[in-house]
Amino acid sequence: MNKRIVLIVLATLTLIATGCKKGEEQPASDDSAKISITVTGAPESAVLVGENFPLNVEITPKDAEVETVVWSSSNPAVAKVNAGGNVIATGKGTCEISATVGKASGKVAVRVDDRDPVKDEMGHTGNGKTLTGMNNNEVYFPISGTRWTGLLWYQGGNNSMTYYNNSTFKADWSATNNLVASVGYDYGNPVKWQDLDFDCYFKHSKTGTAGGYSFIGIHGWTLNPLVEFYIVDDWFSKPGPQLLGQKKGEFVVDGDSYDIYQNTRVNAPSISGEKTFSQFYSVRSTARQSGHIDISAHFKEWESLGMKMGDDMRQLMYYLEVGGGSGSMDCTYLYMCDGQL
Repeated sequence: MNKRIVLIVLATLTLIATGCKKGEEQPASDDSAKISITVTGAPESAVLVGENFPLNVEITPKDAEVETVVWSSSNPAVAKVNAGGNVIATGKGTCEISATVGKASGKVAVRVDDRDPVKDEMGHTGNGKTLTGMNNNEVYFPISGTRWTGLLWYQGGNNSMTYYNNSTFKADWSATNNLVASVGYDYGNPVKWQDLDFDCYFKHSKTGTAGGYSFIGIHGWTLNPLVEFYIVDDWFSKPGPQLLGQKKGEFVVDGDSYDIYQNTRVNAPSISGEKTFSQFYSVRSTARQSGHIDISAHFKEWESLGMKMGDDMRQLMYYLEVGGGSGSMDCTYLYMCDGQL
């Protein structure tokens, strides 16, 4: 065989064996296997449920070409982290937040303590702003620097609500027929409650009278379907079945049992105008003026009893309603969280 032909054949076989084509580059090596990652920014002490903070990464060597950082939590029930490294504390305990780039990763421990409205200091901060509202008209107002909104509504009498920039508030009523004062989430866009974790921590005192009925606790609305709901932790006089409808069951949460009721309102006022809709109630066995309300636990219990919540959470507030009388309520600790960053 011609020597020139032999050389060409050997070269061709070499190209086939190595799988390379003329002009094709070899795949780059995985630089992430050669780097180290340090997670920074975690608080040195425990954070409280609802608090959030950003984490960062330090990558060595600094000139390494790396892919996108992927964040994860070892226990989202304690703390969640988003794609940008922002963390929110969701429940008491300890977990690890990890940052991963390719084959390299780093992690940091996060400790979360529960809130204690009895021992934790809050009180009213800043200069309070007082609203007298408008008879038979809802007045909404933003709580500066927070995600929360306030609401005042009443029928007749002399009434007012003083609110502060940390969500605490006072409500006063005199010779009223009905009054509602509340602070919490008023969602402008659809929010799916199943994806969130709702909690409330509160402390209040009260004086005077409240007419024929009263509710202190959590109140809100869902759409699709339209549902009005109450978690009643305190009252001036305990609401009975004549107001609450049919008893559906009972369950234990936050240190006490709650009776569960369902009622139907026909062509009644709602956030969607005059409608027919269901009302869901959880009423605590013994009244209390401070503590923690695991709101999501009530939602799940209602659903287990066939009480269908709407998929769109539209409003969720810490709530006072009185059906008359003259009196006052002073809420000196209020913190609500929904698990969103």
